[in-house]
Amino acid sequence: MAAGEEMEEKFNDLIEKGSMFREDFLNGSRYRMYRCPARNAGYAKWKKECLLCVKKAFGERSRHYTGLAAAENDRSARAPGSVFTFFIDTLKRAKCDLPPVQAAAHAARQPDMMEDFLVRAEGMVEKGHYVSAATLAGAVLEDLLRRLCMARGVFCAENATLENVNDKLFAAGVYDGSWHRETALRISLRRTAENCYIEKLNADNVSGMISWLRAFIGRKFSGADALSVTGA
Repeated sequence: MAAGEEMEEKFNDLIEKGSMFREDFLNGSRYRMYRCPARNAGYAKWKKECLLCVKKAFGERSRHYTGLAAAENDRSARAPGSVFTFFIDTLKRAKCDLPPVQAAAHAARQPDMMEDFLVRAEGMVEKGHYVSAATLAGAVLEDLLRRLCMARGVFCAENATLENVNDKLFAAGVYDGSWHRETALRISLRRTAENCYIEKLNADNVSGMISWLRAFIGRKFSGADALSVTGA
């Protein structure tokens, strides 16, 4: 596994762990253990790993690391809820700034790279890394939708949401209502991964998304050259 992929998986793992700690805290059964991290070795270790991971990825002078370090110093004595929110939100923003994540959609423009990303996503599913798999598959989905807009002359602003892109493709008659709904379901799954709702992700729905993407490529892009859009 490439170093960039390992770092992205590390971020996803920390986000998942943080989400579980926050859920445990919100249940209210062990408030004091989170109020005083020294009493909760797992929680204290998680915060330390967050700081080390962000420092390794971006450096100690980066805005992500300095923000986390300041939060640890300034908020450690505050209500744990605010600490969880800041740490998890920072991890999500930092993950999006990782070079491999930023480059994923652009790299997917190459026909062989699209399949390569889907194969990697399948490998993540096999390991139980459903958030990482759905995020990677989502990058392929975004590239396909935006490229379809370009090929069919459907204008979409660069900052348009995928939901908006999907609606515009449907309105332009690029695909029918059934395919529009199917696409919306996959976009929703990507959002689920981005928000780390791990309880809503499993092998079946993530694998289903990957299989659907292959069908999407086969239906809308010719097999000889994935940059050649078909009229199907």
